[in-house]
Formats: sequence, structure tokens, C-alpha cells
Amino acid sequence: MRPIAADDLPCAIVRLDAEGRIVEANDLFAEWTGLPVAELTGRPFKSVRQRFAGVGGRSEGMVRLAHRDGSYRPVIVGREDSGDGAVLVLVDAADRAERERELMRSQALQERTRNRLELIIDSSIAFSAATSEQELVDILATTVAKAYQAEQSAVFLRDECGGFLQASGDNPLHGMPGGETLVAQASGLRNVLAVSGAAAADEVTPVLGAAMRGAGVHAVLVAPIQHDDLLFGVFVAFFLHPRQFDSEAAPLADALAGQAAQAITTLRLQRQLEHAAMHDETTGLPNRRRLETQLLEYGRATPALVATLFIDLDGFKRVNDGLGHHVGDLLLREVGRRLQEVVRQEDLVARYGGDEFVVVCEVPEVAAAEDVADRIRLAIGLPFADLPEGFPISASIGMSIARTSDPGWNPDRLIREADHAMYSAKNAGGNRVVGSSID
Repeated sequence: MRPIAADDLPCAIVRLDAEGRIVEANDLFAEWTGLPVAELTGRPFKSVRQRFAGVGGRSEGMVRLAHRDGSYRPVIVGREDSGDGAVLVLVDAADRAERERELMRSQALQERTRNRLELIIDSSIAFSAATSEQELVDILATTVAKAYQAEQSAVFLRDECGGFLQASGDNPLHGMPGGETLVAQASGLRNVLAVSGAAAADEVTPVLGAAMRGAGVHAVLVAPIQHDDLLFGVFVAFFLHPRQFDSEAAPLADALAGQAAQAITTLRLQRQLEHAAMHDETTGLPNRRRLETQLLEYGRATPALVATLFIDLDGFKRVNDGLGHHVGDLLLREVGRRLQEVVRQEDLVARYGGDEFVVVCEVPEVAAAEDVADRIRLAIGLPFADLPEGFPISASIGMSIARTSDPGWNPDRLIREADHAMYSAKNAGGNRVVGSSID
């Protein structure tokens, strides 16, 4: 049996002189470098290799061997030194290098996943602590920019007409037609839209590509803020640098948008409940509870002369009994509308209960309060379109006036005095104003 030659081995073998130059190499080494052995001879070994960046830095004993075509082959190097140089044994490590690269990708993915999970948890806590929609969308805009390392971000909420208004953040496409198209596109698709580069934006719509080029925006990510089938708005991340999106970009956007939508739903429900607790269901006016709260606030405000007008509808019972409660409700709503028309916007109009209303307003003098009361009486005495002839409506109004700085200021007493004065007006035949002031 013949001795095993260097070219029989499944590895590259190189002999170096004392200065690290190649003295001899087998055919496999020549194949891996793409250079003939004659050309390799005398060349420094370091000219055909470079260190390999592996997991956590440099992999022990691993280098990249350069090929003349510009490619590299990862190899593991064994070295045996001698007095006049060294012998190197190089083993193909492509499989090991690929495993290390896969491990690096896996570790990077795990790190990104951990960071994004922490971000989702932190944002959930922040969203739940928000006490207003404005605070919530400000948090969302900041969180989106941080999550995607975007230079700018913005949140758009739907208005009553179905359009979108910017509620928070910065929008570099503001005033450009493409900006509106971007928001409309995402809201129409009801899913996350990621656009990398103006050329990709052209495929969405040329006007968006033109807007991005004009504003220096390289990429955008848009997500609808929706809960079940209800769309609240969208958020947008703007990138002023080239950006490609990985497979986790859309799920993260969905998670942030979903959390924000749930928080908006909660805030709006809470606002509706608070409004319902303080407002009359039939007329939409503040109710008795809101009236009492407002009177307490008057007492803590700057000293002023305050008039409380207690209004009872003459003839309302005949409407309810003869025409039904539905017509009665229509009448109450119309009375509430007329009351709001004849007083100032800052004055309080409340439904006290039944067919009774209360108006509270600051006045410069008693005569001004009497003028307001008389305007109310005349407004209510006008014909009502929903009532047939034979059902006249008028108002008995009791008036109580006091200064908030007076020692006797008491909201309950103000209403009682106005209520008693109203009964005096009613007992006198109705359709009149009776005044009472607190000393």
C-alpha cells in the first residue's frame, strides 16, 4: 500500500517559512483559493485569509479563506510550528459557519422579540393609565417612533364625517396629496401597510411616491387602529433613512394598534357613562346631579351675582295624558332647545325632572335676571309645531338671586327658594315670573 499523499487528504495543507510565506501547498488549497500552486508560492499566507467574526466575536481557530473570484470559504486552521516555519492544516468549516450564522440570527431574533414584548407590555400599561384620548394618542405616537426607530410618527383619528384629522405627532407629508392617500389606503385595507422606498410607493399610488420623494421620506409603515369592526384611525411611522421591514414589523404594529383601540374604546365608554350620569336622556341637557355640582362650582369661583330660575311648564300634563308620552318627550326636547337659544353659551340649562327645568346664570344686577326670565317665558309661550290647537303651553318661573360671596350662599337653598317662587307663580295663574332674593 502506497503512503498517503497530501492531495489524498480531505483538507488543505500549507507549509510556511519562518516569515509566514507559503512554501508549499496541496491541490485542494489551490482549488479553494483559485490560484495555482506556483502563484501561491512566496505569497504571505495572511494575504489569502481574514479573521472570521462568529458568535460573540472571533470563532476560535476559524478564518475565512479568500478565493480570487471574491468569495470566501470559512475554514478551521490547525498549526504545527517547526524551527524553520510551520505546517497548516485547513478543514472546510462551511457547515459550522452556517450553524453559527443561524445561531446569531436566532439570538438576534430572540433579542428583538424580547425587546418588542417588553415594549408591548410597557405600552399596555401606559395606555391603560391614560386619562384622555389626547394623552393616549401622544403616548402611541411616541411608542411607535421608539418601536421602529422612526424619525417621525403621527396618529390620525376619524372625525364625525369619516375623514381623518392628525391628533398627535409629526407628519412630514402634511399638505401633500400623497399623505392623505396613504392614510386612506391603510384605512381602506384595514391591515398594516409597509412601504420601503419611493418605487414601492409608486406601486401603491404614484402620488404617494412623489410625496415621499418631495419630503425625503424613504419608508413608511401604516397601521389601522381598530377594535372589532370599528375603525378609530391610523398611526404612521415615517423613516427618513432607507428601511426594510422584517416579518415581525406588521404583528408588532397590529399589537400596538390593538392595544390603543381597546384603550380608546374604554375611554369613550367611560366618557359616555360619565355623560349619561350627568345628563338627561330625553333632552340631552345636564341633569339634577350636574346642576348641583355646577352650583357648588359657582360658590368656589370669583364672587358674582347668580340667578337661579326654576321653570315649570303649564299645560304639560294635558299633553302627556291626551297625546301620549312620545309627544311629551318631543315637547320637552323643544323646550330645552328654546331655553338654550335665549341664554348665553356659558349659562347652565338643566332638566330638573318631569316638566321642570332650571337655568343658572351670572348677572350684573337683578334687572338683568328678570330680563332673562321674561325672555324664557316668551320663548316657551310660542306655538309648538308638534302640538295641535287646544294644547297651549306656557311657563311658570320662580327666580332666586344671591351673591356667591354672601355668608348665606347655599346651592340647595337657592333651588328651594326658586322652587317656592315658581309655585307662587303657578298658583297665581301661571305664565308669569315671581322673584325671590336671598338676604
